[in-house]
Amino acid sequence: MTSGRGALTALHLFLVWATMAAAGPVLGFELVVTAWGGGAGAAVPVLALGVPLMVGLLAMAGMPARTVVPLCGSVRRRLGWAAVVFALGTLGVLAGLAAYGGDVDLGSAGTRVALTGVPYAVAAAFFVPSRWVRLGAVAVLAAGVVYGSCIGPGQAQQRRHAAEIARYREHPELLYLGAVPPGMRISRAVVGPAYFSVEYQGLIKFR
Repeated sequence: MTSGRGALTALHLFLVWATMAAAGPVLGFELVVTAWGGGAGAAVPVLALGVPLMVGLLAMAGMPARTVVPLCGSVRRRLGWAAVVFALGTLGVLAGLAAYGGDVDLGSAGTRVALTGVPYAVAAAFFVPSRWVRLGAVAVLAAGVVYGSCIGPGQAQQRRHAAEIARYREHPELLYLGAVPPGMRISRAVVGPAYFSVEYQGLIKFR
């Protein structure tokens, strides 16, 4: 790959990432808010308007790659390319949400927004006719799978363990406690010279 084609490829993937990192969270937020207020049926019009808009934005991001990516050579083919990239990228985002638990550290809110665009850039990279670009996309995909399945959960377990140790150091009387009865929570624990008392409080659930 020549330097000119390499620069165009880098610009192309950057535009795909930036477009979806900026627009993807907005669509997701609108879907959540709409579904929360009006149910799943209310989110259908948002999808009907949002998905074509996303595909159109991706097609615009593919314009600089007309001479690099064969599927971006014409308007019709570029729209088809954008639809496939959007579908694959969205599947990647959904798979990430399913695999990455809430305890897995993905950084700040800004970092999470930036990561939203990565699956789409990875999907777009597979359509670039360059072995090295595709190998890079495979490497990024593999790194995400390894972090989500091994490294992230391990770090989350370490943080939970450290938090429990800090809690016991702050309240050593908790070391004397057994399992809390179902439907109850500890309201007070007192340790004296020759006694140890625990007060439980029932949890009231409303349906």
